Amino acid sequence: MRPPARFPVLWAIVALAVGVAGALLYTRGLPWGSTQEQVRMLDPAQVVVLRTPGGFLEVSTLVKTEEFRWRSSYTWLGQDCGALVGERIGQIRVPVHYTYRLPLADTWTLTLDGDVYVLSVPAPKPLLPPGIDTQKAQITSERGGLLAPGAAANQENLLKNLGPELAQRAQRTEYLQQQMPAAEKTVREFAEKWMKEQRTEPTRPVRVEFRMGDSG
Repeated sequence: MRPPARFPVLWAIVALAVGVAGALLYTRGLPWGSTQEQVRMLDPAQVVVLRTPGGFLEVSTLVKTEEFRWRSSYTWLGQDCGALVGERIGQIRVPVHYTYRLPLADTWTLTLDGDVYVLSVPAPKPLLPPGIDTQKAQITSERGGLLAPGAAANQENLLKNLGPELAQRAQRTEYLQQQMPAAEKTVREFAEKWMKEQRTEPTRPVRVEFRMGDSG
């Protein structure tokens, strides 16, 4: 029986709905996947206090505005389908405080070289995780395609993976080099003050040398 000619739009909508429902039932058992993972929240009541023998001397703080992006898309049989069905890219721009310090319990060697003392100390190490100025954080989310993943899950993954990325950046050679003048000044002032307290006669100037290959 042919549908009445006066209801072509209604029959078209019904046919489309039936087709979509059939497609969903057909694909329900197929191996669709997603790049999203559950975000596990830390219990703020679980606080671990660590004690380091000898303590540390904070020698510098490097403040940099960092940018980090996270891309979310769906997969099919292990293949990324972002270019076909859509993707979402989240970005955060935030000031990060990288603090570097020296272990006081480690070996500090002081030798006389002419008219100056040469102080050999281990290389500064970053305090991990770096500090983030959350009040100045700027978070954006860009959607591309018809079936882009949700913004909430993308943002959760963005923040979850931000910490490990910043920890890696804190140990980059260029970051260590940028903070080195401030670190050298702090160590020199610390050493000269300590030597004045230990000696009554005038002390010689101190030149600081960092053992860059020292694992500490």
